[in-house]
Amino acid sequence: MRNTTINTGMFSRVSRSHLCEVCLSATNRRSFFSSASAASILPSLPPSTGFARLTNRALILLYGPDAAHYLQGLTTTNIKDFTFDSLEGFYTAFLNAQGRVLHDVFVYPIDHTLGLKGKEGITCDKPGFMIDVDKAHAETLRSHLKRYKLRAKIAIEPADWHIWATWDDAIANNSQSDNAPSAHNFGCVDPRAPGMGKRILSFADISKALPGEETSVEHYDIRRILKGVPQGHREIISGEALPQESNIDYMSGIDFRKGCYVGQELTIRTRHTGVVRKRILPVQLYNPDEKPPGSLQYDPSSSLTCPDASRNIARVDTRGRSAGKFLRGVGNIGLALCRLETMTDVKLTEEGSQWSPENEFKVSWPAEEDQAKEKKVKIKAFVPEWHRNRVSVRNMHQQQNV
Repeated sequence: MRNTTINTGMFSRVSRSHLCEVCLSATNRRSFFSSASAASILPSLPPSTGFARLTNRALILLYGPDAAHYLQGLTTTNIKDFTFDSLEGFYTAFLNAQGRVLHDVFVYPIDHTLGLKGKEGITCDKPGFMIDVDKAHAETLRSHLKRYKLRAKIAIEPADWHIWATWDDAIANNSQSDNAPSAHNFGCVDPRAPGMGKRILSFADISKALPGEETSVEHYDIRRILKGVPQGHREIISGEALPQESNIDYMSGIDFRKGCYVGQELTIRTRHTGVVRKRILPVQLYNPDEKPPGSLQYDPSSSLTCPDASRNIARVDTRGRSAGKFLRGVGNIGLALCRLETMTDVKLTEEGSQWSPENEFKVSWPAEEDQAKEKKVKIKAFVPEWHRNRVSVRNMHQQQNV
């Protein structure tokens, strides 16, 4: 296969001979998350210790004297809380003016001490950031960043680095691999949920240096879905999703003490005066003639058909307003935007809830072969323990502020 040279602006890499593998991976990924019921192609259970190269993510480099001040006005996290001393990355989001999520991202500070080389081998002597974003929306984010650039002294370029996710379920908080940042790799502990592991950026292929079994993006997504962590525009729908409903506040992606930024008004008002009645939760699908599952478990032999994205969730035995919306799934598990007091035992107010352990829910859609007929699966939402812990902390803070 002919090697391809790719120019990436400030950073460049050559001799990428695996482009067909990336295309093949993307094709397989679409089949895993389609509505086709082909159990033979479902991924196996992910290993307890492993790593995956996240080929569905892309990097944008933003650097220059005004880089930190510029990002401060666009993201939900307080950039000023992160110094260039530790170079530890963090999770955050970009919102539109109406407070809807445009992009959920990881941001990694960089500076000249990393020895990164720019065009013509010139060392980067300006502070900057690597932004880790959904690959399908990377160009959209670049356009968004340029829209607010005005006279800011910054540069915005693509960066062709590897993005890795590593994990070890035997190590608490997955704080392993605390390697010092260098010109070749740096990253952060993934703060979104316990056990999510660590993210690492690398210029070269470091797969032989990482512990555990090498797996695919699909295996990583199964772990992520089981933990109830949404990611990317197919789960956190760009321009529609609200940050709190998407758990970005629970996943350490919002600093409510921060000053003005794009989309802040609705986010802060919801925090102080509103109640978040819907949140994205992990769900399990099961056949209409089966009993509800007692715990969330992925079955790689499942022959269930995943509903299409955005299908409404409804009570099995009654008609009424939607109880939620199915977002995405693989096999018998997925993520859905759920009404908490309808589909779970979470109590938000003193008014009481509509939830009952006897209630069951379904997702239905017209059959492809006969639109007059209906296909359906039952669906059960599960509240992760880390969600309940965040709810307890939130309630305690609200009582203290009364």
